[in-house]
Amino acid sequence: MYINMKHRRSCLLWGAIGMVLFAVGDVLLRNFEDSGETFLYMIKPSIQNQPMWQLYFVLLTGAVASPLMWLGLCAMRSHIADSLDGRKSKMLVCYDAGAVIGSLTFFAAHSVCAVLMMSVKNALECGITPEQTDEVYKTSFLLSFAVTNVWVTVTELMLSAAFIYFVFKGIIAVPKVMCIMNTIGAYIIFHLIGSLLSAVTGNGVFKLLAGLGASLGVGLMFVTVCFARNKPEKETVK
Repeated sequence: MYINMKHRRSCLLWGAIGMVLFAVGDVLLRNFEDSGETFLYMIKPSIQNQPMWQLYFVLLTGAVASPLMWLGLCAMRSHIADSLDGRKSKMLVCYDAGAVIGSLTFFAAHSVCAVLMMSVKNALECGITPEQTDEVYKTSFLLSFAVTNVWVTVTELMLSAAFIYFVFKGIIAVPKVMCIMNTIGAYIIFHLIGSLLSAVTGNGVFKLLAGLGASLGVGLMFVTVCFARNKPEKETVK
């Protein structure tokens, strides 16, 4: 979907807002308490204390964030296409593939995790032990979690590779140092910030920042393109 220059910046900003909503969902899908041993590879018994509304909120924000993400991806693609001015680029094909996969799998990953956590929470509240829950859900959890997260990782790599390439080639006209404003760079930045804050404050909750690279990384790309120099529009010959 081509978005003209007049509406492009607002669409990019809406896309960035969508990625912030995904990031909120990423946080709500984590257990904050460290009580008990982890089961199902990442869930803690303290999930019983997590309000169910948080998991419903993850589904709601994901449903809103997904079309906003697509809007931002389309606006970014329109900027790149204008800058290429009709030239073909294999990296644009890479970007297109990452955009299609990403707009589907980001919401899918959030939905799978939220629904599974709802099921586990209900099972524990009914008196089923974590060991029994682990035995029943392990296969389905591992398969669904692996598939969705592999696709999210593929999306991150495709979009980040295309973004870095277009920044270095001047297609996205921003200083080359801005190439770090992608999912890979965001993982490194937020991991360092989270580790530093945890060490200074002694509060492990800041380590949650390390898991926000995927969502906020895409949002940073949108914001960066907002400040990129647009290709001058051609004058109409009368």
